Amino acid sequence: MTEKSRDDEKRVEEALSQNPLFAGLEPFYFKDLIPKSEIRAWPEGTQIITEGDEGDSVFFIISGKVKVTLYGEEGREIVLAVLGDGDMFGEMSIMDDKPRSANVEAVSDLECLVIGKTGFLEYLSRHHKVYMRFFAYLTGRLRDATRKIGGLALLDVCGRIAHTLIGMSKSGENEKVVSIERPTHEELAAMIGSSREVVSRALKKMTQEGYIKIEKERILLYMS
Repeated sequence: MTEKSRDDEKRVEEALSQNPLFAGLEPFYFKDLIPKSEIRAWPEGTQIITEGDEGDSVFFIISGKVKVTLYGEEGREIVLAVLGDGDMFGEMSIMDDKPRSANVEAVSDLECLVIGKTGFLEYLSRHHKVYMRFFAYLTGRLRDATRKIGGLALLDVCGRIAHTLIGMSKSGENEKVVSIERPTHEELAAMIGSSREVVSRALKKMTQEGYIKIEKERILLYMS
């Protein structure tokens, strides 16, 4: 193995260890997956997945960030999620053989571990622990979607922002302070179905009332 390939393998393992499928697992789980995969890179602004395309691969982010979007009837962008290091996308079509359900665009230079459908399903069939974690992850996605729909219908703008920030956080459920990588006002507006101006006013109000603290690169949400 060359020095370059060892460095690549180390970076892949570090990224995968942040994913709920692989966190805390022994090294052989990574060793069995990496040979079935390839590392691919895209520049900022590249459309990685288009809604309606055939789904034949799952992507694990090694570095960079993507946004998962849909478009309304008038072409307005709706941001479903912003994903970063260790997150995965493209997994739904792998399981149900249906076309891609959303668009995925690189919002920074992006590098992913890409695994074809056959290789990923074979891997899951031979690693029961990852298989069970994968379906727990899908169940969690369904719960998040249900919570988001309820939040959009029942909460005011400040409540929807708080709801969205909690969903973006990787902190534990019982944390008193939730730390989130700071999204732009435009991203937050697209996530909650509002406008940039409304979001800006709501964030100012939440800051003044002590619910959040906005730092240069992060937002702190106080849960108590």
